[in-house]
Amino acid sequence: MPINSPDAVIAVFELKPYWGPELQRQFQSDNMAITECRSVGDLFPIVDGFSKALIVVDLDASIENCLAWLGSEASKHPVRVPIIAIGSATTAELEWRLREAGVTAFLPVLMAGPDFARLCRRLLS
Repeated sequence: MPINSPDAVIAVFELKPYWGPELQRQFQSDNMAITECRSVGDLFPIVDGFSKALIVVDLDASIENCLAWLGSEASKHPVRVPIIAIGSATTAELEWRLREAGVTAFLPVLMAGPDFARLCRRLLS
């Protein structure tokens, strides 16, 4: 029995599993790969090769690494991949700097799983 390759991928950078498992629940009936990583350097290798891809970064996991990655790798990557940055009250003031660095959507507050999945679907379409 052949295994179907996923149609799309969402790569999630976070140090403590939260959004990865939540997105797996939200997309369990879709032909989509949800891949968690603990290093921002792993994000593009995960999404490369997919025609539909999305990156989610938890800024509070490592704001310094996220900003450095956005300023170097993300800005120079040959394929534009939508990036969702999940922040908090402490990172809300960085929204416009993040958007200028290539972030497609910035979430300064926690969002419900179904709402977050809808945002992901919209950015993947």
